[in-house]
Formats: sequence, structure tokens, C-alpha cells
Amino acid sequence: MKINTSINLAVRIIAVMALGLAYFSVYISPMQAQGFSVSFGRQEFVVEVGGTINGSVLVQNMHDEPLSVRVYLGEWLRNQEGASKYTLTEEIGLESRSLAAWMLYMPDQMTVESQGERSVLFEVRMPEDEILEGSYWGIIYVESIPDAESFDEIPVEGERRIGVRTIFRYAVQIYVTIEGTEIREASFTALNIEPAEGGFNVIAIFENTGNIHLRPEVWLEMTDIAGDVVYEQEHGKITVLPESAREFVFELRDLPIESGEYMVMIYADYGVPTLIAAQGRVNLTITPPEPEEEEPADPEEPAEAEDDTPSP
Repeated sequence: MKINTSINLAVRIIAVMALGLAYFSVYISPMQAQGFSVSFGRQEFVVEVGGTINGSVLVQNMHDEPLSVRVYLGEWLRNQEGASKYTLTEEIGLESRSLAAWMLYMPDQMTVESQGERSVLFEVRMPEDEILEGSYWGIIYVESIPDAESFDEIPVEGERRIGVRTIFRYAVQIYVTIEGTEIREASFTALNIEPAEGGFNVIAIFENTGNIHLRPEVWLEMTDIAGDVVYEQEHGKITVLPESAREFVFELRDLPIESGEYMVMIYADYGVPTLIAAQGRVNLTITPPEPEEEEPADPEEPAEAEDDTPSP
């Protein structure tokens, strides 16, 4: 597939190791965690200035043995250099919209019995400060505590070995928005079309210029020169923090369309009466895959002639 692109970057509003044994710990994301889960992984609240919020995080142990976990706070940092990725950190005080200074939680460590569950309780006390506006957020980490002697040994060169200790950790997101101060504004600031094996990628930059966190519905439509929609694709929801941007990437592969010129439109609904959109053009030359060369068959060996000599 050959691709020529013409991108309209203007955004339109559309009303529509050591010797012996070394060991290290490896953090595993929730999608990989086996037998350990946390419910209510994202919680959102609206409160007045000076209000108090109480909530809980349910920890479930599906193991056949008791599970010990520790609980601590962290932050989700916006990238101030314009990049579209955020950073989870255990450091406190780096994010100006952090809830960490106003959050209390208990316990900081607990044991969950086999096939059992326990809750982590938290409270957010918003200060009596009229300057507060928009959304604030914090992270509650729930992390498994491995046994001191629990690690898998991996042999390396000679007599050297590495011990790998697996730690499961969940990051629970807590959002608090100050009632009556919400400013909901956003736009697409760029759209890029990049060739890729078997197709191409469409990358749209969604910028949140308001003061609250957003989880927009974003989707792609391709139309032909007649204006008919020939392909659609939805993007999963992701959070875009205020005064920051994130990438929405659409991977288009083996599309059921013919060669020609197409309009690519990215739409976003972020909870206001009008949609926003970015557009680009792409010229596709669909080249069918070359047929695989068949290996020549081995010539058949001549059949052995039967021995018709009569037996003596």
C-alpha cells in the first residue's frame, strides 16, 4: 500500500548484576496481575469548597494463601513540555493540582485472607479556599508485599544467578472537581498520518484547555470523494488532564477499501453541545500482496520394475 497524505492542521468546530545471587523487583501492571485485584480503580467526585469526601477501595485476594499489601499515595504528573504522556510517581508535591495534601487513608498495610477481601478507606478534606477551581486528582497505590524469600531464580553465565521478585501494584485514580467552577474547553491541535506496515496510523493531538479532567469519546471516519463513509473506528476512552494534551492513535490495517483519495476525519465529543474535529486527506494505492512462489516439486522417482524372473 502506497500512501500520499495531505493534512489540514487547522481545526474546525463542527456542530454535529553481581557474583553469586542478585535479585531485583519487577512491577506488574493490573492487566497482568493474577489472583489479586482492586475494585473502583477510578473514582470521581464533585464537591463544594471546604467539602469532605469519603470513599473506599476494595482489595480482593483470589490466591490460596494470605496476601499482604501496603498502601501509599502518589501523583499523576502532567508533562509540562507538551508531550502527550503522563508520569505516575511516588513523589508528593510535584503536581500543582494534587490532592495528596488533603487526603487521609487507612490502613497503610494489611493482610487479606485467602479468597477474601478488605477495604482501604480514604477521606479527602478540601480546604476553605475560594481560589480552588476545576479538578484535582491523586493516586492511591495498592502494592503486594512479597515474602522475603520469595523469588524466582534465573540462571545466567557460569554459576551466576538472578532472582526476580514480582510485585503487583495498582494505581487507583481519585478525581475531585469543585462544584460550580468547571470550565470545559478543548481542541485538536494537530493531526498526523504516518505510513505503517500493512496500512497507516492516524495520530490526533487532543488538548484540554479547560480546568477539569475530560474523558472524551473520540472516533475516526473515512469518506470517499462522494462523501460516503467507507470506514469507521472508535478509540477507547482515556483521561486528558486540564492544561495538557494527549495522543489519540488509530491504527488502520488491511482496510476493506479500494485505491483512491479519502478524507480522514477525527471527531471528539467531550460533553459540550458541539463536536470538535480535525481532518486530513490521504491517497491510497492498494497493491495486492505478491503471490508466494511455489517451491518446485521433487521429481518423482521412477517406479522399480517388478522382477518377472520365474523362481527356480
